[in-house]
Amino acid sequence: MMLSRPTYYLLLTAYCFLVSGCALIGTIKRPFVRATTASGTTLDDGYTDVAGVIHVHTTYSHDAHGTFEDVVRAANAQQLDYVITTEHNTLKPLFEGKQGWHGAVLVLIGTELSTQGGHYLAFNVTKEIDRHKLTTQQIIDEVARQGGLGFIAHPYFKKGRWKDWSVTGLTGIEAYNVAHDTLDENKLRLALWTLTVSPEPFYLSIIDRPYDPLTKWDQLIQEHGRVVGIGSVDAHEFHVWGLKFAPYEMMFQMVRTHLLVPTTPLTPELVYEALRHGHAYLEINLVADAQRSFTFFAHDGRQVLGLMGDEVPLTPHLQLSAHVPRVAQLTLFKDGQSVSTETTDVWQVPVTEPGAYRLEASLNGKPWLFSNPIYVRPTPAPSPPPETSPTLPESQALSTP
Repeated sequence: MMLSRPTYYLLLTAYCFLVSGCALIGTIKRPFVRATTASGTTLDDGYTDVAGVIHVHTTYSHDAHGTFEDVVRAANAQQLDYVITTEHNTLKPLFEGKQGWHGAVLVLIGTELSTQGGHYLAFNVTKEIDRHKLTTQQIIDEVARQGGLGFIAHPYFKKGRWKDWSVTGLTGIEAYNVAHDTLDENKLRLALWTLTVSPEPFYLSIIDRPYDPLTKWDQLIQEHGRVVGIGSVDAHEFHVWGLKFAPYEMMFQMVRTHLLVPTTPLTPELVYEALRHGHAYLEINLVADAQRSFTFFAHDGRQVLGLMGDEVPLTPHLQLSAHVPRVAQLTLFKDGQSVSTETTDVWQVPVTEPGAYRLEASLNGKPWLFSNPIYVRPTPAPSPPPETSPTLPESQALSTP
Protein backbone atom coordinates (compact mmCIF):
# COMPACT_ATOMS: atom_id res chain seq x y z
CA MET A 1 0.00 0.00 0.00
CA MET A 2 1.50 3.32 -1.10
CA LEU A 3 0.94 6.26 1.23
CA SER A 4 1.27 9.93 0.51
CA ARG A 5 3.84 11.79 2.60
CA PRO A 6 1.18 13.72 4.64
CA THR A 7 -0.71 10.49 5.37
CA TYR A 8 2.51 8.71 6.34
CA TYR A 9 3.49 11.37 8.88
CA LEU A 10 -0.04 11.56 10.25
CA LEU A 11 -0.01 7.82 10.93
CA LEU A 12 3.43 8.05 12.46
CA THR A 13 2.38 10.85 14.79
CA ALA A 14 -0.81 9.05 15.82
CA TYR A 15 1.09 5.88 16.66
CA CYS A 16 3.73 7.65 18.75
CA PHE A 17 1.03 9.49 20.68
CA LEU A 18 -0.82 6.26 21.45
CA VAL A 19 2.25 4.36 22.61
CA SER A 20 3.55 7.25 24.71
CA GLY A 21 0.28 7.48 26.61
CA CYS A 22 -0.05 3.80 27.55
CA ALA A 23 1.67 3.97 30.91
CA LEU A 24 -0.14 7.02 31.98
CA ILE A 25 -3.28 5.84 32.67
CA GLY A 26 -7.92 -28.81 27.50
CA THR A 27 -4.11 -27.49 27.17
CA ILE A 28 -1.20 -28.45 24.96
CA LYS A 29 1.55 -29.73 27.21
CA ARG A 30 4.89 -31.43 26.82
CA PRO A 31 5.40 -34.94 28.16
CA PHE A 32 7.85 -35.48 30.99
CA VAL A 33 11.29 -34.26 29.94
CA ARG A 34 13.95 -36.74 30.90
CA ALA A 35 17.59 -35.75 31.34
CA THR A 36 20.57 -38.05 31.50
CA THR A 37 23.26 -37.31 34.05
CA ALA A 38 26.97 -37.66 33.39
CA SER A 39 26.86 -41.08 35.06
CA GLY A 40 24.18 -42.25 32.63
CA THR A 41 21.30 -42.08 35.12
CA THR A 42 18.01 -40.93 33.60
CA LEU A 43 16.14 -38.44 35.74
CA ASP A 44 12.63 -37.04 35.47
CA ASP A 45 11.58 -33.67 36.87
CA GLY A 46 7.99 -34.91 37.11
CA TYR A 47 6.38 -31.70 35.86
CA THR A 48 4.54 -30.54 32.75
CA ASP A 49 5.46 -27.32 30.94
CA VAL A 50 2.64 -24.91 30.07
CA ALA A 51 3.25 -21.71 28.10
CA GLY A 52 1.36 -18.45 28.40
CA VAL A 53 1.49 -14.68 28.29
CA ILE A 54 1.15 -12.27 31.21
CA HIS A 55 0.14 -8.59 31.38
CA VAL A 56 -2.32 -8.01 28.55
CA HIS A 57 -4.59 -4.97 28.07
CA THR A 58 -7.76 -4.69 26.01
CA THR A 59 -10.48 -2.10 25.52
CA TYR A 60 -11.40 -2.62 29.19
CA SER A 61 -8.34 -0.48 29.95
CA HIS A 62 -9.35 2.34 27.58
CA ASP A 63 -5.77 2.71 26.33
CA ALA A 64 -5.78 -0.27 23.96
CA HIS A 65 -7.81 -0.96 20.84
CA GLY A 66 -7.67 -4.76 20.89
CA THR A 67 -10.70 -6.50 22.32
CA PHE A 68 -10.91 -9.41 24.76
CA GLU A 69 -12.00 -11.55 21.81
CA ASP A 70 -8.90 -10.49 19.86
CA VAL A 71 -6.73 -11.74 22.73
CA VAL A 72 -8.53 -15.08 22.85
CA ARG A 73 -8.23 -15.50 19.10
CA ALA A 74 -4.49 -14.76 19.05
CA ALA A 75 -3.79 -16.99 22.05
CA ASN A 76 -5.62 -19.94 20.54
CA ALA A 77 -3.93 -19.44 17.17
CA GLN A 78 -0.52 -19.65 18.88
CA GLN A 79 -1.56 -22.68 20.97
CA LEU A 80 -0.90 -20.97 24.28
CA ASP A 81 -2.07 -22.69 27.44
CA TYR A 82 -2.99 -19.64 29.51
CA VAL A 83 -3.28 -15.84 29.41
CA ILE A 84 -3.42 -13.41 32.33
CA THR A 85 -5.08 -10.09 31.47
CA THR A 86 -4.32 -7.08 33.68
CA GLU A 87 -6.63 -4.17 32.96
CA HIS A 88 -5.78 -0.83 34.55
CA ASN A 89 -7.27 -0.51 38.06
CA THR A 90 -10.33 -2.67 37.40
CA LEU A 91 -11.57 -6.24 37.73
CA LYS A 92 -14.58 -5.59 35.51
CA PRO A 93 -13.92 -8.52 33.12
CA LEU A 94 -13.77 -10.85 36.14
CA PHE A 95 -17.17 -9.65 37.35
CA GLU A 96 -18.53 -10.10 33.82
CA GLY A 97 -17.55 -13.77 33.84
CA LYS A 98 -14.66 -13.56 31.38
CA GLN A 99 -12.33 -15.77 33.43
CA GLY A 100 -12.23 -19.40 32.34
CA TRP A 101 -11.62 -21.56 29.32
CA HIS A 102 -11.92 -19.96 25.90
CA GLY A 103 -11.25 -22.67 23.39
CA ALA A 104 -7.99 -24.37 24.47
CA VAL A 105 -6.75 -21.34 26.44
CA LEU A 106 -7.34 -20.69 30.15
CA VAL A 107 -7.85 -16.94 30.58
CA LEU A 108 -7.26 -15.53 34.06
CA ILE A 109 -8.20 -12.01 35.11
CA GLY A 110 -5.81 -9.85 37.11
CA THR A 111 -5.35 -6.11 37.33
CA GLU A 112 -2.58 -3.51 37.05
CA LEU A 113 -2.79 -1.12 39.99
CA SER A 114 -1.37 2.39 39.76
CA THR A 115 0.17 2.94 43.20
CA GLN A 116 2.18 5.83 44.60
CA GLY A 117 5.30 3.69 44.23
CA GLY A 118 4.63 2.56 40.67
CA HIS A 119 2.53 0.01 38.80
CA TYR A 120 1.78 -3.28 40.53
CA LEU A 121 0.30 -6.42 38.96
CA ALA A 122 -2.22 -8.24 41.16
CA PHE A 123 -3.30 -11.81 40.34
CA ASN A 124 -5.91 -14.02 42.01
CA VAL A 125 -7.70 -11.12 43.69
CA THR A 126 -11.50 -11.01 43.70
CA LYS A 127 -12.29 -7.62 45.23
CA GLU A 128 -11.53 -4.19 43.87
CA ILE A 129 -8.72 -2.34 45.68
CA ASP A 130 -9.12 1.40 46.20
CA ARG A 131 -5.64 2.55 45.22
CA HIS A 132 -6.44 6.17 46.10
CA LYS A 133 -6.93 5.47 49.80
CA LEU A 134 -3.99 3.13 50.36
CA THR A 135 -0.22 3.51 50.38
CA THR A 136 1.90 1.30 48.17
CA GLN A 137 2.70 -1.03 51.07
CA GLN A 138 -0.96 -1.20 52.06
CA ILE A 139 -1.90 -2.18 48.49
CA ILE A 140 0.72 -4.94 48.52
CA ASP A 141 -0.62 -6.13 51.87
CA GLU A 142 -4.21 -6.09 50.61
CA VAL A 143 -3.30 -8.19 47.58
CA ALA A 144 -1.67 -10.72 49.92
CA ARG A 145 -4.66 -10.61 52.31
CA GLN A 146 -6.93 -11.66 49.44
CA GLY A 147 -4.64 -14.61 48.74
CA GLY A 148 -3.25 -12.89 45.67
CA LEU A 149 0.15 -12.59 44.08
CA GLY A 150 1.82 -9.26 43.32
CA PHE A 151 4.55 -8.29 40.88
CA ILE A 152 6.32 -4.97 40.34
CA ALA A 153 5.62 -3.92 36.74
CA HIS A 154 8.12 -2.34 34.30
CA PRO A 155 10.44 -1.12 37.10
CA TYR A 156 12.64 0.94 34.76
CA PHE A 157 10.06 2.43 32.40
CA LYS A 158 11.22 6.01 32.02
CA LYS A 159 7.73 7.50 32.54
CA GLY A 160 6.76 5.23 35.42
CA ARG A 161 9.78 3.88 37.27
CA TRP A 162 9.15 1.98 40.47
CA LYS A 163 9.99 4.38 43.31
CA ASP A 164 9.56 2.54 46.60
CA TRP A 165 12.07 -0.29 47.03
CA SER A 166 11.45 -0.43 50.79
CA VAL A 167 8.25 -2.44 50.33
CA THR A 168 7.94 -6.04 51.48
CA GLY A 169 5.54 -8.88 50.81
CA LEU A 170 5.65 -8.82 47.02
CA THR A 171 5.77 -12.06 45.04
CA GLY A 172 8.13 -10.91 42.34
CA ILE A 173 9.09 -8.54 39.56
CA GLU A 174 8.86 -8.28 35.81
CA ALA A 175 12.33 -9.43 34.79
CA TYR A 176 11.43 -8.54 31.20
CA ASN A 177 8.65 -6.22 30.03
CA VAL A 178 8.51 -6.14 26.25
CA ALA A 179 6.57 -2.90 25.88
CA HIS A 180 8.84 -0.80 28.07
CA ASP A 181 12.20 -2.60 27.94
CA THR A 182 12.08 -2.89 24.16
CA LEU A 183 9.28 -1.21 22.21
CA ASP A 184 9.21 2.03 24.18
CA GLU A 185 12.79 2.71 23.12
CA ASN A 186 11.95 2.06 19.47
CA LYS A 187 8.55 3.70 18.86
CA LEU A 188 9.69 5.68 15.85
CA ARG A 189 11.43 2.68 14.28
CA LEU A 190 8.34 0.55 14.91
CA ALA A 191 6.13 3.02 13.08
CA LEU A 192 8.50 3.18 10.13
CA TRP A 193 8.77 -0.60 9.83
CA THR A 194 5.04 -1.18 10.30
CA LEU A 195 4.31 1.05 7.33
CA THR A 196 6.94 -0.44 5.06
CA VAL A 197 7.94 -4.08 5.59
CA SER A 198 7.11 -7.34 7.35
CA PRO A 199 7.24 -6.83 11.14
CA GLU A 200 9.20 -9.96 12.12
CA PRO A 201 12.66 -8.62 11.18
CA PHE A 202 12.02 -5.41 13.07
CA TYR A 203 10.85 -7.06 16.28
CA LEU A 204 13.77 -9.47 16.19
CA SER A 205 16.20 -6.60 15.64
CA ILE A 206 15.16 -4.71 18.79
CA ILE A 207 15.27 -7.66 21.18
CA ASP A 208 18.00 -7.14 23.76
CA ARG A 209 18.89 -8.43 27.20
CA PRO A 210 17.05 -6.38 29.87
CA TYR A 211 20.12 -5.53 31.96
CA ASP A 212 18.57 -3.18 34.55
CA PRO A 213 15.53 -5.33 35.45
CA LEU A 214 17.68 -8.45 35.70
CA THR A 215 20.18 -6.68 37.95
CA LYS A 216 17.39 -5.41 40.21
CA TRP A 217 15.85 -8.89 40.33
CA ASP A 218 19.16 -10.36 41.49
CA GLN A 219 19.50 -7.63 44.12
CA LEU A 220 16.01 -8.25 45.47
CA ILE A 221 16.79 -11.96 45.79
CA GLN A 222 19.84 -11.13 47.89
CA GLU A 223 17.75 -8.84 50.09
CA HIS A 224 14.52 -10.82 50.43
CA GLY A 225 15.20 -14.45 49.53
CA ARG A 226 12.88 -15.92 46.94
CA VAL A 227 11.69 -13.30 44.43
CA VAL A 228 9.92 -14.65 41.34
CA GLY A 229 10.81 -13.27 37.91
CA ILE A 230 8.22 -13.21 35.12
CA GLY A 231 8.20 -12.08 31.51
CA SER A 232 5.42 -9.67 30.53
CA VAL A 233 4.20 -8.59 27.14
CA ASP A 234 2.35 -5.52 28.48
CA ALA A 235 0.37 -5.74 25.26
CA HIS A 236 -1.66 -2.75 24.07
CA GLU A 237 -2.78 -3.38 20.50
CA PHE A 238 -3.45 -0.13 18.60
CA HIS A 239 -5.53 0.35 15.46
CA VAL A 240 -4.96 3.37 13.23
CA TRP A 241 -6.80 3.60 9.91
CA GLY A 242 -6.92 -0.14 9.44
CA LEU A 243 -3.33 -0.74 10.51
CA LYS A 244 -2.30 -2.59 13.66
CA PHE A 245 0.59 -1.44 15.81
CA ALA A 246 2.10 -3.87 18.35
CA PRO A 247 -0.49 -6.54 17.49
CA TYR A 248 -1.22 -9.33 19.95
CA GLU A 249 -0.07 -11.89 17.38
CA MET A 250 3.44 -10.42 17.49
CA MET A 251 3.57 -9.44 21.16
CA PHE A 252 2.66 -12.98 22.23
CA GLN A 253 5.83 -14.21 20.53
CA MET A 254 8.06 -11.62 22.20
CA VAL A 255 8.05 -13.14 25.69
CA ARG A 256 6.20 -16.06 27.22
CA THR A 257 6.27 -17.24 30.80
CA HIS A 258 6.41 -21.02 31.03
CA LEU A 259 5.14 -22.68 34.19
CA LEU A 260 5.99 -26.13 35.54
CA VAL A 261 2.84 -27.75 36.90
CA PRO A 262 1.78 -31.26 37.94
CA THR A 263 0.53 -33.34 35.05
CA THR A 264 -3.18 -32.87 35.66
CA PRO A 265 -5.79 -30.72 33.88
CA LEU A 266 -4.73 -27.08 34.13
CA THR A 267 -6.58 -24.95 36.69
CA PRO A 268 -6.22 -21.37 37.95
CA GLU A 269 -4.87 -22.77 41.21
CA LEU A 270 -2.06 -24.62 39.41
CA VAL A 271 -1.09 -21.49 37.49
CA TYR A 272 -0.96 -19.34 40.61
CA GLU A 273 0.84 -21.98 42.66
CA ALA A 274 3.57 -22.30 40.01
CA LEU A 275 3.96 -18.52 39.91
CA ARG A 276 4.05 -18.28 43.70
CA HIS A 277 6.90 -20.80 43.93
CA GLY A 278 8.85 -19.55 40.92
CA HIS A 279 8.42 -22.78 38.98
CA ALA A 280 8.81 -20.71 35.85
CA TYR A 281 11.07 -19.55 33.05
CA LEU A 282 10.92 -16.87 30.37
CA GLU A 283 11.09 -17.62 26.64
CA ILE A 284 11.50 -15.19 23.74
CA ASN A 285 9.67 -17.31 21.21
CA LEU A 286 10.55 -15.01 18.32
CA VAL A 287 14.22 -16.03 18.72
CA ALA A 288 13.40 -19.74 18.75
CA ASP A 289 10.67 -22.09 19.92
CA ALA A 290 11.70 -23.80 23.16
CA GLN A 291 9.14 -26.53 22.39
CA ARG A 292 8.16 -26.72 26.06
CA SER A 293 11.30 -28.74 26.69
CA PHE A 294 13.70 -26.51 28.63
CA THR A 295 14.64 -28.03 31.98
CA PHE A 296 16.85 -26.77 34.81
CA PHE A 297 16.92 -28.71 38.07
CA ALA A 298 19.14 -29.83 40.93
CA HIS A 299 20.03 -33.49 41.52
CA ASP A 300 22.58 -35.69 43.26
CA GLY A 301 22.96 -38.24 40.45
CA ARG A 302 20.19 -40.41 41.85
CA GLN A 303 17.12 -38.19 42.16
CA VAL A 304 15.82 -34.71 41.37
CA LEU A 305 16.11 -32.54 44.49
CA GLY A 306 14.47 -29.38 43.21
CA LEU A 307 13.61 -27.34 40.14
CA MET A 308 13.44 -23.66 39.26
CA GLY A 309 12.18 -21.71 42.27
CA ASP A 310 12.95 -24.42 44.82
CA GLU A 311 15.32 -24.39 47.78
CA VAL A 312 17.71 -27.33 48.06
CA PRO A 313 20.39 -28.09 50.66
CA LEU A 314 24.05 -28.08 49.71
CA THR A 315 24.90 -31.76 49.75
CA PRO A 316 27.75 -33.91 48.39
CA HIS A 317 27.47 -34.66 44.66
CA LEU A 318 24.97 -31.82 44.13
CA GLN A 319 24.69 -30.84 40.46
CA LEU A 320 22.59 -28.52 38.33
CA SER A 321 21.28 -30.04 35.13
CA ALA A 322 20.19 -27.97 32.13
CA HIS A 323 18.70 -29.13 28.85
CA VAL A 324 17.66 -26.93 25.92
CA PRO A 325 16.12 -28.16 22.65
CA ARG A 326 19.04 -26.91 20.55
CA VAL A 327 22.67 -25.94 21.03
CA ALA A 328 22.86 -22.46 22.58
CA GLN A 329 25.18 -20.36 24.69
CA LEU A 330 24.31 -21.14 28.30
CA THR A 331 25.40 -18.87 31.13
CA LEU A 332 25.08 -19.77 34.79
CA PHE A 333 24.62 -16.93 37.29
CA LYS A 334 25.27 -17.22 41.01
CA ASP A 335 23.93 -14.40 43.18
CA GLY A 336 23.72 -12.20 40.09
CA GLN A 337 27.26 -12.86 38.85
CA SER A 338 28.16 -14.92 35.79
CA VAL A 339 30.19 -17.91 36.96
CA SER A 340 30.29 -20.23 33.95
CA THR A 341 29.46 -20.30 30.24
CA GLU A 342 29.16 -23.21 27.85
CA THR A 343 27.88 -23.68 24.29
CA THR A 344 25.85 -26.88 24.40
CA ASP A 345 22.35 -28.31 24.69
CA VAL A 346 22.97 -30.47 27.79
CA TRP A 347 24.95 -29.17 30.75
CA GLN A 348 25.86 -30.67 34.11
CA VAL A 349 27.41 -28.25 36.62
CA PRO A 350 28.72 -29.36 40.04
CA VAL A 351 27.70 -27.09 42.93
CA THR A 352 30.05 -26.63 45.88
CA GLU A 353 28.79 -23.34 47.35
CA PRO A 354 25.42 -22.04 48.50
CA GLY A 355 23.76 -19.30 46.44
CA ALA A 356 20.93 -18.41 44.07
CA TYR A 357 21.68 -20.06 40.72
CA ARG A 358 19.81 -19.14 37.56
CA LEU A 359 20.43 -19.90 33.90
CA GLU A 360 20.25 -17.79 30.75
CA ALA A 361 20.42 -19.09 27.18
CA SER A 362 21.10 -17.04 24.06
CA LEU A 363 21.11 -17.81 20.32
CA ASN A 364 23.05 -15.86 17.72
CA GLY A 365 23.63 -13.05 20.18
CA LYS A 366 19.95 -12.72 21.12
CA PRO A 367 18.56 -13.54 24.59
CA TRP A 368 16.33 -16.59 24.47
CA LEU A 369 15.63 -18.27 27.83
CA PHE A 370 15.77 -17.07 31.46
CA SER A 371 15.20 -19.48 34.34
CA ASN A 372 14.08 -18.65 37.83
CA PRO A 373 16.79 -19.44 40.38
CA ILE A 374 17.42 -22.65 42.24
CA TYR A 375 18.28 -21.59 45.78
CA VAL A 376 21.09 -23.71 47.22
CA ARG A 377 21.12 -23.27 50.99
CA PRO A 378 23.91 -24.18 53.40
CA THR A 379 23.57 -27.62 54.91
CA PRO A 380 22.27 -27.20 58.46
CA ALA A 381 24.85 -27.99 61.10
CA PRO A 382 24.09 -31.21 62.98
CA SER A 383 22.35 -30.65 66.28
CA PRO A 384 24.51 -31.35 69.33
CA PRO A 385 23.49 -34.37 71.39
CA PRO A 386 21.21 -33.53 74.31
CA GLU A 387 22.95 -32.84 77.56
CA THR A 388 22.54 -35.51 80.28
CA SER A 389 23.33 -35.40 83.96
CA PRO A 390 26.45 -37.39 84.85
CA THR A 391 25.80 -40.70 86.55
CA LEU A 392 27.99 -41.61 89.51
CA PRO A 393 29.37 -45.11 89.78
CA GLU A 394 27.24 -47.27 92.04
CA SER A 395 30.04 -47.38 94.64
CA GLN A 396 29.92 -43.56 94.88
CA ALA A 397 26.20 -43.22 94.98
CA LEU A 398 24.73 -41.88 98.17
CA SER A 399 22.96 -44.46 100.16
CA THR A 400 19.65 -43.75 101.72
CA PRO A 401 20.06 -43.38 105.45
